[in-house]
Amino acid sequence: MNWIQRGTAHVLGHDVPHDGAVMAFDIVLSRATNPAELIPHLFAELDPGLASRIRPGDLIVAGRNFLAGKAHNAGIIAMKALGLGILCESMSVRAFQGVVALAVPVLASCHGIVEALSDGDEIEVDYANGTVTRCATGEILHYPPLAPEIRAMVGNGGMRGALLAHLRARPELGQPYAE
Repeated sequence: MNWIQRGTAHVLGHDVPHDGAVMAFDIVLSRATNPAELIPHLFAELDPGLASRIRPGDLIVAGRNFLAGKAHNAGIIAMKALGLGILCESMSVRAFQGVVALAVPVLASCHGIVEALSDGDEIEVDYANGTVTRCATGEILHYPPLAPEIRAMVGNGGMRGALLAHLRARPELGQPYAE
């Protein structure tokens, strides 16, 4: 996986809940998991035009408490399908687990990033080094990098990829137990 991502920053602000902001609550309740069904609803209740402005590889920039609320994955599935990255000041452990499990690259300790970037800025993120570069000015912001263990899980394709790698390394686990 390439740990450097370049795209447009979409700045959302603080306390953005998953249900009702990242993804409409009725879509979450439908338990839809098909990205093609989810993508048109991504951020629709927060900003109805945002989904049409997002391009593959763009970056979602949020403040404190991103993906607040219950640990639903519909919005994360849509973000993954679009190849989006996440930069935020903080998110709950459950939200972080969901993002990593679905292999979405994230820097989750970017204090002050909402004030440092503007919506529409072209930025380059290096997840391994924790740097965010504003392309127009060359200004570099420094944040804690994504830990090597987390990079390994995301690089393997998230939780499913980690499980498959574990089973490939231990083929005996894929065999039925002898009775």
